[in-house]
Amino acid sequence: MMITEPVTLATDYLLAITGITIAILTYRLNSYHRAMPLWILAFTCSAVAATAGGTVHGFREYLGASLSKTLWDVAMMFVGGSAALIVAASIISSLRRKELPYVHWLKRGLTLSIIGFVLQKLGFGISPNFNHNDVYHLIQIAGFCCLFQGIKRIPEK
Repeated sequence: MMITEPVTLATDYLLAITGITIAILTYRLNSYHRAMPLWILAFTCSAVAATAGGTVHGFREYLGASLSKTLWDVAMMFVGGSAALIVAASIISSLRRKELPYVHWLKRGLTLSIIGFVLQKLGFGISPNFNHNDVYHLIQIAGFCCLFQGIKRIPEK
């Protein structure tokens, strides 16, 4: 069995592992802050999206057109859900409190996510074997790690 886009499959699955790991770590914080369920759902949605997307990128030829389209649609719906939840969680986490250390981490994570998205849409790749999707996935992983650094510092109130 030949993998269609091996690097994109690997970076997508790495993003999925990062997403579900951060969702679990956020859950294990046992925080009662009202944004926590949104953060957990956001990272879970991103893991589902990356798993579906990576499967399409890696196994498109074996899935057939119908299943590939269905999985791709699932990936896009969960990407949208994840983005909406990240925006909502960020707002509820009080980004306007500029002076608090956790806010700086959240802003770093959001900034990295935006940079990754822009580079992906511009088609910025390092080589034919490390394309714009791969660059985006790695930047998004760094963005998620920054978001988690902020999340674990959010006070209970």
